[in-house]
Amino acid sequence: MKTSLLPLLAFSASALNCFANTTAEEPPDEPVDDRSFEYRFDDSLRQTPDSIARQEKWFRDAKFGAFIHFGVYSTLEGEYKGRGSEHRYGEWIQISGKIPATEYREIASQFNPSEFDAEEWAKTFKECGIRYVVITSKHHDGFALFDSDVSDYNIADYTPFKRDLIKELSEACHRHGLKFGVYYSQAQDWDEPDAPLIIPSKEKFRWDVHPDLPKDYEPDMDAYIFKKSLPQVEELMKNYEIDLIWFDTPAGMNMERVKLFSDMVRKYRPDCLINSRIIHKGKGKIEAQYLPYYDYVSIGDKEVPTKKLPLYVESPDSVSSSFGYKTKGKHYYHSEEEMLHRFINTVCAGGNALINNGPMGNGKLDPEAVRIYRSMGEWLEENGEAIYGCVRNPLADRPEWGDLSASKDRKTLYLHVFDWPESGSLALGGLTESVKSASLLANGKKVKFSQSGQTLSLSLPGKPLDERATVVKVTLKKPIEEKN
Repeated sequence: MKTSLLPLLAFSASALNCFANTTAEEPPDEPVDDRSFEYRFDDSLRQTPDSIARQEKWFRDAKFGAFIHFGVYSTLEGEYKGRGSEHRYGEWIQISGKIPATEYREIASQFNPSEFDAEEWAKTFKECGIRYVVITSKHHDGFALFDSDVSDYNIADYTPFKRDLIKELSEACHRHGLKFGVYYSQAQDWDEPDAPLIIPSKEKFRWDVHPDLPKDYEPDMDAYIFKKSLPQVEELMKNYEIDLIWFDTPAGMNMERVKLFSDMVRKYRPDCLINSRIIHKGKGKIEAQYLPYYDYVSIGDKEVPTKKLPLYVESPDSVSSSFGYKTKGKHYYHSEEEMLHRFINTVCAGGNALINNGPMGNGKLDPEAVRIYRSMGEWLEENGEAIYGCVRNPLADRPEWGDLSASKDRKTLYLHVFDWPESGSLALGGLTESVKSASLLANGKKVKFSQSGQTLSLSLPGKPLDERATVVKVTLKKPIEEKN
């Protein structure tokens, strides 16, 4: 493919260090928790009308997405020649295992997920209540799962598989009514010496992966962007039906570079959603100046919101401790109950849960991940009304016994009860509107209630319908106003 390269822009590489001014008489302020939600999300932040319109086409109603980390690393399962298994994430094996790029390319040349079946994947996801799918089209190792004319380091040209996995999965997802998105590592690319690394202090890893580089080599990020990263994003937008693009680890990104990628997406797919990691780290401070260039906030890996936030968010969670398939070294899966609670808390705080699975190197979905997905899907079959299309908890606080979601018109509250009261009595405070009725969502059985002032008291059965989470549907006489 002939790619017309935009003129290289001159970017400043300077950085400023800011220190608080203190005197002997005035002790320094308490240290700021720069990872707290309060620090990262200023209450004045507001999403643009364009972003809200894109969200409301489908994203805000979907709630449940499947994240897929799949690639060459999946075949190594978190270890290479006895190295790298101590790293939490299996998809980082090239770095944790110190695999030179030439050696990793040899592994890639044998990548053959012959048991991959896009139809089976999409069907499984839909059966589990999942509404959208996001897969790694190119992770940090630089290897693409689509047929790219920009670089032959891809699954169609470089491997015996010889098929375009992204195209097959995109078409299968859309056939089954699922929205489809791609993850693309726009900054990090371990196959490209000019691409930046996420942690400058780990710069020595550049020579672990590229041992033949001169010791005084100066990476040129813009050369990498215009040679590979930006043209591949253009390919994805032009050649595939993409509903969402998920950028990640924005090392070296600045306003000019953000505009390049955002404009490229908007040029070909105006309704395609863009996540905040085009510029912000998962636990980085959200800056208002960048809000026009993405549509929603991806919070930290496996992070569950602890409070309501001023912007719509998505939690990139995972069924296990790794994102890529991992069997070597320390690794664990979440329990069904914990995964469900994390999901519900995210939705009730005002966001989507993008829950990851790492397929096996042969192309089959991880059976344990599917089991957890199916468990969540079974719960959603009976309680989906309290999740899909709902809005966040309109009350000021999260109840100690679980969580709360509401219908869009805020005339119905859904009480997600995690801790079933032995006494059978459940209280909900801060309720300013009168209750018309209450019932168990899963079977419709009426629940006795009384209301005194702003406190609702419910008389529940001796046992929950579901030990993990039972939903009580409370219908109000008038819509409730949201409280901060």
